[in-house]
Amino acid sequence: MKMIFSCWINIIAIVAAARNGFLTIPAVAAAAAPIPADFDDRIIIDISRTMRNGMATFGSVTGARNLTTEIFGGPYIDGILNIGTHYGTHVDSPSHIFPEQLLHQVTVDSLNLSTLVGPVLVVQTPNGVNITGQVIDSLKIPRGVKRVIFKTQNTYRKLMDQQKFEGNFTGFTVGGARRLVQKTDVTFVGIDYMSVAVEGQIVGVHKIFLGASRGIIPVENLKLDEVEPGCYTVYCLPLRVLAEAGPARCILVK
Repeated sequence: MKMIFSCWINIIAIVAAARNGFLTIPAVAAAAAPIPADFDDRIIIDISRTMRNGMATFGSVTGARNLTTEIFGGPYIDGILNIGTHYGTHVDSPSHIFPEQLLHQVTVDSLNLSTLVGPVLVVQTPNGVNITGQVIDSLKIPRGVKRVIFKTQNTYRKLMDQQKFEGNFTGFTVGGARRLVQKTDVTFVGIDYMSVAVEGQIVGVHKIFLGASRGIIPVENLKLDEVEPGCYTVYCLPLRVLAEAGPARCILVK
């Protein structure tokens, strides 16, 4: 009530000033801000997987099947998508691992987009090891960095070029997840295969990330073949669906 009263006082003051000639209202809109000289020189890298029949999906030997159904009969074609919420490049929400959050609609459509858009650090992890606490220490992620994408051996092994799911992929261990929570300010974790966590520790790692007080959002199955380590701006927008996760289109801008 106090805030509403204060707002009305401000409005009345502005109107009074305008009537008495103390307030000048421009007749035309202000000129647009100048476009930066290097605006068209930006490099945009699409880091999303192409949704297609035969692409690898979690636990599958044959890959995805019947992703699209085309309906013919007329001057145009209608298509139906038959996709899982964790197919291709996707974003997880807390209700993925905490089902009770579905009751409170803490779903992918409710995620704060400011977590998924902004400066991002792409790091290269050591070959032959998972992302352990020791690896996190070796990467020396600076405090204040909110978004990190981990480029691992998954990219060089071209695991997503195979139809069969590869269980021996690189990901976070529980110890690595705990160290990231404790030693950094990260709220966005991207990785280049279907799960941010190694097989056998998937539930534990997701609980650590999604249950952290600041909330760490996993973005999984990124395509990093053309991405070098360094600083970028990331835009990663999941479909606005009332679900525990959702496919996303993600790009990096340099």
